Amino acid sequence: MRTDRAALMAGPGRAQTAVRRIIVYVILFALVVVAAIGLTGLLERAVGAGQVLTSGDSGLARSLAFTVIGLPLAGLLWWWQRRRFAEADERRSLVWALYLAAMSTTALITASVGLSTAAAEGIEGRWDAGAAASAVVWSAVWLWHRHMRRSAATAPARLPYVPVSLGALYGLAVAAIGVITALAALIEAALSLGGEVLVSSQSWSTAAAQALAWALVGAVVWWWHWFVEGGRDAPGSFAPVVLVIVVGAAAATTLYATGFALFTLLRVLFDDDPVAEVMASLDVAIAAALIGGIVWAYHAQVVARRSEGVRRGARLLVSAVALIGAASGFGVVINGLLATLSPNLVDDDPRTLLLGGLSALVVGAPAWWFAWQPTRAASADDAADRARRVYLVTIFGASAVVAIAAVLIIGFRVFEFALGAGGAAGLIERIRAPFGLLVATAVVFAYHFAVWRHDRAIAKPAAAVATVGRVVLVAAAESGELVRGIRSATGASVSVWHESGAPGGAGLGDVDLPAVLSAIEGLSAPSVLILAETGGGVRAIPLDEAAALASSANG
Repeated sequence: MRTDRAALMAGPGRAQTAVRRIIVYVILFALVVVAAIGLTGLLERAVGAGQVLTSGDSGLARSLAFTVIGLPLAGLLWWWQRRRFAEADERRSLVWALYLAAMSTTALITASVGLSTAAAEGIEGRWDAGAAASAVVWSAVWLWHRHMRRSAATAPARLPYVPVSLGALYGLAVAAIGVITALAALIEAALSLGGEVLVSSQSWSTAAAQALAWALVGAVVWWWHWFVEGGRDAPGSFAPVVLVIVVGAAAATTLYATGFALFTLLRVLFDDDPVAEVMASLDVAIAAALIGGIVWAYHAQVVARRSEGVRRGARLLVSAVALIGAASGFGVVINGLLATLSPNLVDDDPRTLLLGGLSALVVGAPAWWFAWQPTRAASADDAADRARRVYLVTIFGASAVVAIAAVLIIGFRVFEFALGAGGAAGLIERIRAPFGLLVATAVVFAYHFAVWRHDRAIAKPAAAVATVGRVVLVAAAESGELVRGIRSATGASVSVWHESGAPGGAGLGDVDLPAVLSAIEGLSAPSVLILAETGGGVRAIPLDEAAALASSANG
């Protein structure tokens, strides 16, 4: 039988293998970057219009050195490493999956930036050879690593869709920012006076066209990774996290831009500042609110088709974003109301504070209400949900920290006023900003702490968990997935034994995860021996402490 002693002897070997992989992939990453930089420099000189090579061209020397040295070394190192992919453990390596994700994302970003820059320069009638060369070379690097990721011989067994999710996220961000910039330029032109439009028509149209070029590149990148590469339905745990982040970012963009647009309109109606100054950023706010709302609505539909955990995570993140806006607005309203009682500063109009706070409160409060649904009674399952508990603890914990900081600032201002060390400004003027923050955070803390206490009272008691310290598994040689599943489900350490003399290290039979978990359910023992029975079942034998120690000692 193979025992823990063999596993302990294999420990240094596994550590050495992990260190070797890290070193190899870090060097490979660096060599690929160096070779790509060199090839970019050479291609730039090849396609550059009217560029003259000189004897003292240090840039050419660097490009030649990077290409002649970096490219062969990268190819040689990849050839040496690729032979190891005949072993299944190499493709299951986390380091290999992370290398592919990092290199694919780096190449994608660099290639898309080069292509977008070249297109933007071309709109103005200029040829950017460097950007074009960068787009070509790094596109080739991306295609090479995409082939690695999809090839049966080199495809990673872990995190295969991480590059796809990152690519879709990056493309969406570039497309959204590009469309917002172009739409803002159009809105700015529409809001301007007729004479100003005629004078600046060339500039705003050029800016809009360049922004659309970036948006088009980003949209293509997003479409490719989202639909062609399967990012929309990507399995695993990373893709849902990215999806929830996108929903939260889109919600934040929409709500904050809407609040700023409302604030601008209220200032136009009720403030005395010049209209042109007040409306200076209205174009960006309108564009961001519109595009953010479209992105939010689309991804909300995608989230609706996912699991309950993903849907709940998205709702909680939107609730947090809206809560921050509403609480900030409430605090600013308190600040503005106190400012009306302090006539010391004539150059500070409290109406601006009041309008800003009301705008944030009017936008954030309804969004929080619909996302959190405070009138809906929480069930026992809701109260026991881990994401909900983390959300509540995070909210009232952060509120407590902010409230403590506000109290300290108020105390400092009070003592400063009492000692006469801060001039003639009144006490209200000194404490109104931290006091408004304190009131807002106190309300948030009190509500979410009460919800947390109520959830603890109604949550279902956790089921009794079996206390198994170690699982000794008699199984086939290829049992890595089974071992990881047992560790994840029980938290116990797992040792794998094979029948002595069996061909290829075969076990006593096929063992599957559900059968093992069912067999050890409810057991409490320092060690449990798992045997596959001839009839296809699984037998779990609890071992006492003495037996476990004797087994480890005898090896």
